[in-house]
Amino acid sequence: MWRKPTAPFIGGADPIISVVKSSSARKAEADKRLRYYADEQADETINLIRRRFSEGDSFRVFSLNIVKKIVDKLANLYRLPPRRVFDGMDQLAGEDIYRALNADVRLKVAQRRVKLLRSALLHVGWNGTHATLNVVTGNIADVLYEDPENPTRIVITHRRAREEDTTYSDWTATTYHRRDYRGRIISVPGNPDAVNPYGILPFVPLFAAAPDDEFWLPGGRDLIEAQEAINVATANLWRAIELQSHGQAWATKLDPRDVLKTGPNRAIILPDGGEFGYAAPNTPIQQVLAGIEFLIRQTAITNGLSADVFDLDRKSESGAAKKVEQIDLAEARLDDIGLWRTYEARLWEVLKVVVNTHAPGTVPADARMHVDFAEMKEHVSEIDRLTNYRNRLDMGVWSPVDVLMTENPDGFSTREDAMRELLRRREEADQLALTL
Repeated sequence: MWRKPTAPFIGGADPIISVVKSSSARKAEADKRLRYYADEQADETINLIRRRFSEGDSFRVFSLNIVKKIVDKLANLYRLPPRRVFDGMDQLAGEDIYRALNADVRLKVAQRRVKLLRSALLHVGWNGTHATLNVVTGNIADVLYEDPENPTRIVITHRRAREEDTTYSDWTATTYHRRDYRGRIISVPGNPDAVNPYGILPFVPLFAAAPDDEFWLPGGRDLIEAQEAINVATANLWRAIELQSHGQAWATKLDPRDVLKTGPNRAIILPDGGEFGYAAPNTPIQQVLAGIEFLIRQTAITNGLSADVFDLDRKSESGAAKKVEQIDLAEARLDDIGLWRTYEARLWEVLKVVVNTHAPGTVPADARMHVDFAEMKEHVSEIDRLTNYRNRLDMGVWSPVDVLMTENPDGFSTREDAMRELLRRREEADQLALTL
């Protein structure tokens, strides 16, 4: 957390470095989560094994990445591109702005980062021809705030291989400073007065849940801990298989100095009363696999997913359990829609300022944008779904308005809106019929 720097300024210099250094533990945790998501888990697993075994380097390490699977499954809001409707400006012009941003891809990444890290930022920039959109995560960001949703200062760390080459972008609503690794101000060509030309912070805070008084939300550690346990268990299992996949030769009555060479082309000569054989391996492979499977299932269930999300044993998963998963995901999705509709609206307001600063008059000041998220369909065939609609229409318990609102509840919040859209489509169909 970074709210107010309490240290006084010394010699006119901002103590930015002490602020950045004070959040190193939080940033290291964010780095770790990002590595786990990106399949870079081997080094962490080896370190965990070395704490328990003196020959940790002899273990074969591989990962079953449940972090990425669960995060991507939960972050389903941008699975299909949403529809954005612009009021007060040309629809195609508005779509062009978002297309240049590659907004749907960037926002899909942003939601996944938020599910993984719990908090993040969107940064709106300008590349000389059009606006840009980047996701800024907690491993490189520090935020000053009284209200988490309205920061007053944001510092971005630009890491380099050498610490001396690391720089910082220091933003407030009125200023922008580039700083070196010691916090000293670096002159920026074209901006000698260190002015923020936008008059606002060109960032949009993102949260996994509505924040109270903390910007960097807690939580999500259980998923990383489960991933670590699975990685160590699979490394131990494979190590046991390698060591005990073949029987161990043994013999009695031999002189300890004798070296027994075995093989199908060798005759084994033993002293009187001597015995020879192979000890069968006794690795509890099935028990270890069952333990790993149990951990994966419980982790999935804890995060609101079906136990068969990893295809471990689909036969054991009932249709009722799958229905429960759909309900849980649908409920979580409704929460996400409420949050991300707000973030989309804030992003639009920041976009207007950035675009009009560099290309004045591009977006009318009173232009508004409404986002309509694609619906998450149940696993019902198209024929069954349409048959259900037709039966309800034939029975008179539904009208076409109900069908449209069921198909797109996010797009039509009132029956009047749905009715107007149906009339528009009917008029459009009649015009096409006359033309044909």
